[in-house]
Amino acid sequence: MGFLSKLFGGGDDAAPPGKKVLPGPLARLRKKVLNKYGQPQDRQAALRQVAEMGTEDAASVLLERFTFRIEQTIGDEEEKQSVCDDLVRFGSVAVPPILRFLETENAPYWPIKALRQVIGDEETVTHLLDIIDRCEAIFDRDIERKVLLVQNLREFRDPRVRDRLLDFSREENEELRVQAVEGLMEMGQQEMSDTMIDRLLDPDETQRVKTAILNLLIEKKWKVKHRKEEVRKAIPPTFWIDDVGVIHRR
Repeated sequence: MGFLSKLFGGGDDAAPPGKKVLPGPLARLRKKVLNKYGQPQDRQAALRQVAEMGTEDAASVLLERFTFRIEQTIGDEEEKQSVCDDLVRFGSVAVPPILRFLETENAPYWPIKALRQVIGDEETVTHLLDIIDRCEAIFDRDIERKVLLVQNLREFRDPRVRDRLLDFSREENEELRVQAVEGLMEMGQQEMSDTMIDRLLDPDETQRVKTAILNLLIEKKWKVKHRKEEVRKAIPPTFWIDDVGVIHRR
């Protein structure tokens, strides 16, 4: 590294745009952590060394492992599970980096898994709802992040999640509506069928969302008898309703 690079912070150890400048040893380990084409043993050794540091900066580097996949599916899952376990061992130190990661990156599954083990489901839901509320979802990447966050939010059995999914079922974005209706149906509450039927009968709803609702109603075998005639008029001819109000495919 040249004199000017050292003076102005450039060179191999410089942080990428928008990232905090890391201490030299951690920055060098980070490069190995992010080398998806490198030897697995080298990357795993680097991950172990980072995990031993136990700092917020180290947690931030570990979290970056969730942003890419390696070709070996089993190896990829094992590495990510190991990183998740390390973050849990960090305890409260890992919480701020995880929250920052969820606000900026489109890989929420493992960080959320670690977060709920550290702080519990109730507090995790509180943070997720806050992040989702602040997600502007203007650009495609932002929309994707919001969709992924809502998809993971569905895993929690919390009244706040149910209420928010009801709101999302009326969102402008189609993918968010799909995630919402699927999440509501997974809650296994027969009374949710009225909400689904409302979406099904909405003339402005897209065919994709309507098909998703029909498939879920069939899968759950939920009865729509009290609104059978309304539904019969709205569903395509490839579906039919029996006498007890259960929808079937022909």
